[in-house]
Amino acid sequence: LAQAQAYEPQCRGHRSVLVAAATMSVKLYYFGLRARGEALRMMMRYGGLPYEDHIVPFKDWLAGKKEQVPAGRTGQRQLPLLELPGGDLLPESFDIAMYIAKRTTPSLLGEDPAQAERLFKLGDTEETPFGSGFKHYHSINPMLNRLPKEEAEALIPAYVAALPGTLKYLAGELGGRRFFGGDAPHYADFQVWHYVDNMRTLDGGATLEALGEPGEVLQAWYDAVAALPGVAEYLASRPRLGTGQVGLEGSIHHAVAVPSELPVVREALKQRAAGL
Repeated sequence: LAQAQAYEPQCRGHRSVLVAAATMSVKLYYFGLRARGEALRMMMRYGGLPYEDHIVPFKDWLAGKKEQVPAGRTGQRQLPLLELPGGDLLPESFDIAMYIAKRTTPSLLGEDPAQAERLFKLGDTEETPFGSGFKHYHSINPMLNRLPKEEAEALIPAYVAALPGTLKYLAGELGGRRFFGGDAPHYADFQVWHYVDNMRTLDGGATLEALGEPGEVLQAWYDAVAALPGVAEYLASRPRLGTGQVGLEGSIHHAVAVPSELPVVREALKQRAAGL
C-alpha cells in the first residue's frame, strides 16, 4: 500500500494534512469516494489526530492491492484501512473509528457506548429500526459513488420515496440534543452525518425541508457537525463532485456536479409530493 496515491496538489486541504503529518505513521487508506472514509477523516480533523490521507486507485486495488489488506471481522478484504504506528494494519470502519475516538482531543467515545455503537452500525445489521428494510439507509453510498449512472438512476425513485421515513427516524433518535452524543459529538455523529450528507446531495435537501419540525431538528444538527473546528476546513477542501476526482468512473458523483438537478431526481420528488 506504500504506493497508494494522495490527492493531487489542487486538493489542498488533503495536501496540508500530508505535510502536517509528515513525521507521523498513522495512515488512512481509502478510495476516492464520499463514503465510509469521510467519517474517519472528519473525526481525525476534529479531534486533532494527525494523519496521512492516501487514495487507493480502483485499478491498483483490482491489480493486487486488495491482497495486501488483512481480512476484517466479516472475512472480507476491503477499505478503509488504517496503518498504525509501527506498521500494523487495522481494517473495518468500526474498529478504526474506535481507535480514533480513544485518541482524539476531545474524546469521541461519548457517554453512552451502546448508543454510539448502535448508531454507527445502523443499516449494517438486522438490529435496525426497520429490520432488513432499513438497509436502504447506506445504499446511498454505492448509488452515488460506485454504480454506473444509468444503473443508479433506476434506483433513485424508490430511494427518494423511502427517504422521509429514514430522516424522521434519525430526527427522533436525536431528540432535543444538539448532537447524537449530547452536548458534544461522539464518533457515530460523523458516521450518520456522511450518510445524511449524501442524502442531501441527492435531493438537494428537499426532504428535510418538507418534513417540518423533524427536518429542522436534523438540519440544525447537520449544520452543527459541518461547522465543527477542523471539519469545516476539511469539507471546504475536499474534491468537488463532477470533476472526476470523486467516485468510480461513470458514477453520479464522478460525472455530475449537482445530482439533485438530475431529471430523475426532480421527477421522483414530484411524484412523492403528489403521493404517487
